[in-house]
Amino acid sequence: MSKIKSNTVATKDEPLNADAVASYLRQNPDFFNQYSSLLADIELAHDCGQATSLIERQTQVMRQKIKHNADRMSDILTTARRNDVQFEKTKRLVIELAAAANLNDLTEALKQSFLGEFDADAVHLAIFSGLNVTDTHPCLSSAEHPEENTYNAEIKALASSKWAYCQGFKVTSMSHLFLDHSKLKSSAIVPLYLADQPLGVLIIASNCADHYSDQLDTLFLNHVAAVTGRCLGRIQV
Repeated sequence: MSKIKSNTVATKDEPLNADAVASYLRQNPDFFNQYSSLLADIELAHDCGQATSLIERQTQVMRQKIKHNADRMSDILTTARRNDVQFEKTKRLVIELAAAANLNDLTEALKQSFLGEFDADAVHLAIFSGLNVTDTHPCLSSAEHPEENTYNAEIKALASSKWAYCQGFKVTSMSHLFLDHSKLKSSAIVPLYLADQPLGVLIIASNCADHYSDQLDTLFLNHVAAVTGRCLGRIQV
């Protein structure tokens, strides 16, 4: 049994108050072991208004802490499982992108992944170079000459940032790329770069207004952008 510290009690110049008592008991956690008779005089108000013992209150507080820690652990495990699923989906997409031999294959890989595994409703790849006669995928287009029309200039402006971002679906500037979709409300904009050279932009859209919101973590999209930019550069060489 440890001795009770006597140098923490209040002096005449330091009046005794609740904070001083709390500090003293915190420094002497075995105080009630030496003065156990005091426990009989202690009353703690229960949440429902009834008196409860100190041990009951300690048990209640401990249970609350245990529940809080259990909830935190559950959140951590849920996030880990979600990341595992995301990783597997991303790995499958990267494999398909690496295997793409032409722009049609590349566009189809992006379409199948985002529509089939990431709950998007539409995907379009707009590149900033010309297309060959064989590049006929319906989700693929060229914005090579922004001076030819306003649409190309607006699409090319989407890649002014190197990082992916989310925004509401802009009907006036993007609807011509999604002629078969009339209910799109949100979009993820994925600029595609190879080093400092802009190659194109991937637009992923959803019918749900908050599916691609500014609260979405874009780490995954930036990873997709890096891989797609490399594959696009390889195909266009």
